[in-house]
Amino acid sequence: MEHYISNEVLLLEQLTAIIEGDTQLKLSEEAVINIETCHRFLSDYLQKDPKALNNLSVDSMSLLRHYACGIGERIPNEIVKLMLFLKIQSFSYGYSGVRLALVQRLIDFYNHGVFPVVYSKDIPDERIALAHLALPLFGEGEVCIQHKVYSAQELEGKYGWQPLSSEGREADALLNGTQLTTAYGIYNLSKSLKLIQWADFVASVSTQVFGGNLSAFSEAMQVVRPHKGLVETAEHLRMLLKDSVLSEHPQAFSSMPEAFCSIPQIHGAVRESIAAIRKVIKTEMNSVTDNPILFPETQEVIFGGNSHTLPLSLAMDFLAITLTSLGNISERRVFYLLSNIGKEIETEIDYPIFQRIIEGILNENRRLSTPASIESPILFEKTIDIKGMGGSSAIKCEQVVKNIEEILAIELILATSLWKKKQFEHHSALFKEYLSFMAEEEVTTLKKQIEHTIRFFEMNNE
Repeated sequence: MEHYISNEVLLLEQLTAIIEGDTQLKLSEEAVINIETCHRFLSDYLQKDPKALNNLSVDSMSLLRHYACGIGERIPNEIVKLMLFLKIQSFSYGYSGVRLALVQRLIDFYNHGVFPVVYSKDIPDERIALAHLALPLFGEGEVCIQHKVYSAQELEGKYGWQPLSSEGREADALLNGTQLTTAYGIYNLSKSLKLIQWADFVASVSTQVFGGNLSAFSEAMQVVRPHKGLVETAEHLRMLLKDSVLSEHPQAFSSMPEAFCSIPQIHGAVRESIAAIRKVIKTEMNSVTDNPILFPETQEVIFGGNSHTLPLSLAMDFLAITLTSLGNISERRVFYLLSNIGKEIETEIDYPIFQRIIEGILNENRRLSTPASIESPILFEKTIDIKGMGGSSAIKCEQVVKNIEEILAIELILATSLWKKKQFEHHSALFKEYLSFMAEEEVTTLKKQIEHTIRFFEMNNE
């Protein structure tokens, strides 16, 4: 399968399918023309005005080596793959001045699964990450091929790729951009869109185990407060609970705790927040984030702030806060499930351990939800006087995403255990599928159950 890089607007689902599938990238004729036109403009521009080089980096390799100072844990290959794609896409618009050969080499890396080793997770700075991404183009740094790390110097022997020579202002083009934060943003957003669906499913199981009625999820309730996310959540819950034994009449059960009756309101708010963040990510995926930006049509070179990450860091901080709210209501449902356990279903299981684990995870989420975007460390670089903290926000948010997966898995395991004790009928085909999946292999420890449940989430698009 092939995907042609062009000026067409990319949607999140399209990009996710390209990244997850065995898709080969090619430049469209439009992209080739854009890249060559801009490179020709830059060459002519510098010939006419040699002093313009004062504002553009000449010693490209020294600059890249200077910034390639990442330490600690490597960034995962799936994030690096996204970074490669986003860099190619940004260059294809024809505002960067790089050579066609450089863009083609980036495509070669992508298509052959050659992922530059980016040591930047512990110091998530865009320039540091992008320097590591760029060095293998010139035969320096390291690459990861099929989970094994090689020196970039070995690429010529393996693929016949001679190291590129550095040219013009390509170091600036390679170092400037928001590809690190955007890649993490795409990953976090894609996960979050699935998590909110799973959160509804898990909540529906817990609701039936707890008992009550469906009146809080009725259409009448949504009409008088018609937030889109609230309406969508209530519809989803009604679909999941349509075969349940819960009553739809409010008099059958006077009230439920807010952890249950406010699921549409809380999950709905999360849905709407994710939708707002999705708009930011979509715009960034389809943007040019160089500095400077070259405009061949108007013969201009403009130094600006398109590489600033604040739009993304605010979005990632907001997403971390949003997902933490999803974990908070899950913990409250677990509390009420535990409080509602009768003596007749007591077993050897230490049920309170479920809440203790979740509370520990929530404490970490509260710490991670402190916005990184409000920080602006004072730097000695004269041209970088206020940082966006995008990488820090995005990597913190990734951990929150993982934590919410674990919390929802723990809630589902508890609710399922109580479900079996109460001997309810299966309330949805998806729940039957989950029970079958868990029964396929013997899972003896709670840790293994959590891992197995998360695997079920990942394998199924609810």
